[in-house]
Amino acid sequence: MKVSGNVADLMLAQLSQWGVERIYGVSGDAILPLLDAVARQDKISFISVTHEANAAFMASYEAKLTGRLAVCAASAGPGAVSLLNGLAGAYFDQSPVLAVTGQVETKKNGLRTKQYFDQQLLFRNFSSFTSMLTEPSAVLDLMVSAARNSYIDFTVSHISIPRDIFLQPADAETVPAEIIEFKKPLVFSGSSENIVAAIKSSQRPLIVVGKIAEDAVYQVHSLAHMLGAGVFNAQDAKGTVRGRFKMNLGGIGEAYLPPLVQEADCIILLGSAAYEQGFFPATAKVVQLAERPEELSINTFASATGELALLLSVIEHDLENYSINQDWLARVKGEAQKNKQDLVKEQENNAVPIHPLRLMTALNEVIPENAVVALDIGEFTHWFDRGFLGEKQEILLSSMWRSIGCSLPSAIGAKFACPDKAVVALVGDGGMLVSMSELLTCVRYKLPIVVIVVRNQVYSIEKNKMIAQGLTPLGCDLTTPDFVRFARACGAEGFRVEEPAQIQETVRKALEMGRPALVEVICAAVNLPEVK
Repeated sequence: MKVSGNVADLMLAQLSQWGVERIYGVSGDAILPLLDAVARQDKISFISVTHEANAAFMASYEAKLTGRLAVCAASAGPGAVSLLNGLAGAYFDQSPVLAVTGQVETKKNGLRTKQYFDQQLLFRNFSSFTSMLTEPSAVLDLMVSAARNSYIDFTVSHISIPRDIFLQPADAETVPAEIIEFKKPLVFSGSSENIVAAIKSSQRPLIVVGKIAEDAVYQVHSLAHMLGAGVFNAQDAKGTVRGRFKMNLGGIGEAYLPPLVQEADCIILLGSAAYEQGFFPATAKVVQLAERPEELSINTFASATGELALLLSVIEHDLENYSINQDWLARVKGEAQKNKQDLVKEQENNAVPIHPLRLMTALNEVIPENAVVALDIGEFTHWFDRGFLGEKQEILLSSMWRSIGCSLPSAIGAKFACPDKAVVALVGDGGMLVSMSELLTCVRYKLPIVVIVVRNQVYSIEKNKMIAQGLTPLGCDLTTPDFVRFARACGAEGFRVEEPAQIQETVRKALEMGRPALVEVICAAVNLPEVK
C-alpha cells in the first residue's frame, strides 16, 4: 500500500497493515506528532492510560494472549523510563511487544537538555532490539527489523524517534505482514534417549505442566496414565490440564506441598515453571521438554526442545513397556481425591474475616470456563494456586518479573484483545494501591472488567517470611482507602464482601452487570504453611 504523509503517518499505516489495532500510552510532548497522526486516521486507536508502566503491561498481555505484535508508546525522559517496568515483564515473559518512545529534537541529541538521556543504553536491558530513527527514509526498514525481532524471538523491541523526525515527509510502500511473521522452525534438539532412560528407571514420577500448546494436552493425559504419574499445573498454567482430571494434584507452592513431591524420583517438566522448580526435591531427576530453547532450565538431568505434542508422542512410544508402580499410582489417585475433597470441605468454612482459601474455592463456582483471570503478586496468589481448580480459564501471571500492581493493566489488555470473554483481575490491596488509577481507564473505555480486591491490609507473605527468617517485620502494614467508595467515585460499581456466604452471589452479580465493577473481599492474613 502506497502511503504519502509524514513519518508518523507511515508508521501507523504500516502497523495497521500488520494487524495492530491500538497503541497503549500516555500523552507527552515528544510524541504529540504521533498522536496527531492517530487522530487523523481510523484504523488504529490510542488507548490513553494513567501510567506508562501500565501501558506496557497492557501491550504485554495483549501480545501474550493473541501471539500478535502489540504496541505501547511514551514520551521522552520520564515517560520513556516509566515504560520499563511493564516492558521488563514482557521481556521476561516473552511477549512480542514494540515500544515506541519520543526523543528530544535531533539537534539536541547528546546534549545536556531537558528530558534527554541515551535511551538505547537503558532499554537494551529489557529489549532484544533498540535503535533510534535518525533518517525518515529508514523508518520502514527499522520497523521491519524491530517487528521481526519481536515475532521471531517472542520479545520486546524498541524504537526511539526524535520529535522533529515524526514530522518529516515520508513516501513509501508499506510492507506485508508475511515479511515479519516468520517463525523459527521448531528444530528438535536434545536427547530424548536420556529422557526416556530417566523415566524408565523411575518408580515415583510426577509431571509438572507449564504453559504449553493446547494440542499437547491430550498427550499429557496419556503420559500420566501410562506412568501412573500425578500432574501439577504451574501457577500460570491453571486449566491447561483441567482441575477435575483424576490425576491432577493441583499446584505446588507455599500454600500446598504434598509429601508426594518430596518423594518423587523423576519430575517431567513440560514447558517452563520457574517458580515451581524451587520446590523440586534435590534427589529427583528432572527432565524437561519445551518448544523453545530459552524455556530450558540449567538444573535438569536431560532436556529436549521441539514441537511438544510430537516430542511427547515419540517419548510415549519409547515408554510402551514401562511398568507402573501400583502403590505410587494408588497414592497419586488418593492424594488427588483428598485434595478435591479438602477444597469442597473448605466451602463450609464460615470464619470471618474470610480465609483466602475459602475465597478461591468459591471462585471455582462463579468464574466462567472461558474467562481470563489476571493475577497480581502476593500471598493470595498461593491460595489461588491451592484452591482454584482451573478448567479452561486463561490465567495471566507475571511469571518471571513478578511486578506488584500488574493485574489490572493486564486485565485491560486482555479485555481489548478478547472482548467476548469475561475478564477478572484478582489483586491484593497492596497491588491495588499501585495501579488503582487504571480503574478510570476501565470506565473511560467502558470495559466490563471485574476487579476482586483481597483486602487484609498487610504485605502478608513478606511479613511471614521475615518472621520465618528470624527478622523483625517492618514496612509490611498497609494503609488502604475504602476501595468500594473509590470505585464508585471513578464511575464503576463497588461491592464489599465480609462473609463467605456473600462471595458467589456478589461476584456473579458483578460479572453480569456488563460494566466495570470492583469487589472488595475482607480476608484474614493467614500464614502460608510452607513459607520460608
